Amino acid sequence: MKIGLLAIVFLASLIIGFLNLENKKKSDVLKKKMQDRINITKRINAINQSTYNKHKISKLLITLLEEFQLHNDVQPVLTETELVKIEKQLDLTLPLSYKLFLKYFGYGGNWIYANSIGSIRDRSFLSDYRNELDEKIELDNKKIKVDSLLCLMPEDSNGGAWCWLTTEDTKDGEWPLAYYSLSNKKLNYKVQNFTEWLQILINSKGEVIRELDFDDELGSG
Repeated sequence: MKIGLLAIVFLASLIIGFLNLENKKKSDVLKKKMQDRINITKRINAINQSTYNKHKISKLLITLLEEFQLHNDVQPVLTETELVKIEKQLDLTLPLSYKLFLKYFGYGGNWIYANSIGSIRDRSFLSDYRNELDEKIELDNKKIKVDSLLCLMPEDSNGGAWCWLTTEDTKDGEWPLAYYSLSNKKLNYKVQNFTEWLQILINSKGEVIRELDFDDELGSG
């Protein structure tokens, strides 16, 4: 009889312990969600109070933040000091639209809607991970130096990558982007700037290349 009671007490304590652990997990998840919401609100307020609140990308960044639950593994934002350091290391001046993204949203993420955005901390150029390419690559019947193509992400689900055309001279310093595809070994679907690219991403909530390659010429699905 004693053994039976001890077994019941032991089993009950296990159940209580398990329930307490589950409650703690739920509580921790809830606390994290609340903290995330507080951080998101702070970032949105920071955008609205900044001198760039009328910039076209500011509205897009607010949309990204409002739909934060649709993203995964978003990296922390960068400070002005960190941005200056990265630009010095690159020996390049990053486009303002992209710097605002880094400053108010985050410096990358594995799943921004359904598109990866690489970490600018990694500073990946197309030549770094596609060393089989020639020195130059074709875009609109022009030749672009591969080592000048800074990648927005090192590689997507199709094995391709969106790249900044860092040598293209523009009045506002907003580099265009183009998509490197494994299927034709060329740059494709040039967009004028990061704001345009981000607008397509938000509208489609999927991979930007699949939205543009709707005839599946590149086999992007």
